[in-house]
Amino acid sequence: MILQTDIDAFSHKLKTYDLHPHPDSRVLALYSAAITVADDGLLDAVIDMGLRINVSRETFYEIVLQSYLFLGFPRMLNAADHLEKRLPCNNSESMLVPISTDESQTWFNRGVDLCRKVYSGNYELLKNRVESFAPDIFRWMVFEGYGKVLSRPGLDPVDRELAIVACLMVEDRQKQLSSHIRGALNVDAKRILIEEVINDVAPLAPEGHQSALAILEHLGKK
Repeated sequence: MILQTDIDAFSHKLKTYDLHPHPDSRVLALYSAAITVADDGLLDAVIDMGLRINVSRETFYEIVLQSYLFLGFPRMLNAADHLEKRLPCNNSESMLVPISTDESQTWFNRGVDLCRKVYSGNYELLKNRVESFAPDIFRWMVFEGYGKVLSRPGLDPVDRELAIVACLMVEDRQKQLSSHIRGALNVDAKRILIEEVINDVAPLAPEGHQSALAILEHLGKK
């Protein structure tokens, strides 16, 4: 359990935190962890860090959008509302339009391609296993998760996977954490960067930190 005093202390520490090397990737992972904790003070602190290194509102927004895949709509909506209050987008254009056939096909194709890349040699195993007990879920994973959301052009796959690792650490979702640490490696994240993210998020995820380190060590032995 993360105490409010621990969150407040970590938020204060972030004011002088050195993110070099790899500052953009690391601040985005911390933002994902902050969305998971759902604490406005922590979200403020991480956004302030990002602004100091010129992370754009659009980049933060991509982390917000993908958070619902792992954390659900309530925390995504809370994070979106907080981001709008801190960094207003001033956008009045409605996105409520029908999904075209071309758009749908693009999401499907991109989803298959990215899912294959993230899971690499385990893709067919994953497909066969999930389809054996929940074929709808695998279809949604490919179309909704990897196609519609995680293949959006606003972030590269490395930053997306590291942000996923961060939120899964806070939740200590060990099975999914293993998949996405492996996924980060499969999309060419450097091992040192994964270690940095794991250690950055540690104060918010004491159990998840130990899980992540053990998983990374295990993968290093293969």
